[in-house]
Amino acid sequence: MAIYKRKYKDYKEYLTHQSLKLKIGQRKKIAKFMPDYFDKNVRSFTKRISKFKKYVFREKVLCLGARLGEEVVAFRNCGFDAIGIDLNPGQNNPYVLKGDFHNIEFDDEHFDTVYCNCIDHAWDLVKLSKEINRILVPGGCLILEVDHILKKSKKKKQEWVNRPSKYEVVLCDSL
Repeated sequence: MAIYKRKYKDYKEYLTHQSLKLKIGQRKKIAKFMPDYFDKNVRSFTKRISKFKKYVFREKVLCLGARLGEEVVAFRNCGFDAIGIDLNPGQNNPYVLKGDFHNIEFDDEHFDTVYCNCIDHAWDLVKLSKEINRILVPGGCLILEVDHILKKSKKKKQEWVNRPSKYEVVLCDSL
């Protein structure tokens, strides 16, 4: 497996970039960041969650990088006790707390399941995996939804990851 990583000057630059994405998405009127897209996205998450629901361990779920919280609502709709964290959850978000998934502000062994569809946005995969391991109960469940691109050359993938217009930090070639 090849992993291509966006280059940032430092962690502060990474945090700034990730924190601005909601604001930029709303300013550019990108559909997934707009309020009227919320319900459509909840339906999409609910459909996806229903396919792996039987693998979710017990019921206390943390959604990492949850942005506006559509996946949190979907987990709740499926009967789970869910909350999300994000660097910028927007104002007065009832589903998502402000937080960094590299430094999760919950006690050890606090969640039965951790869900993440944005591992490609991680600054440090090792630090993130240690945090996930720390907050999961023994035998807990980690659910990752991972996007990847197979058809681009190595050079094109590196260019793609480092383009300022792209959101992802990490690109996995295959799993």
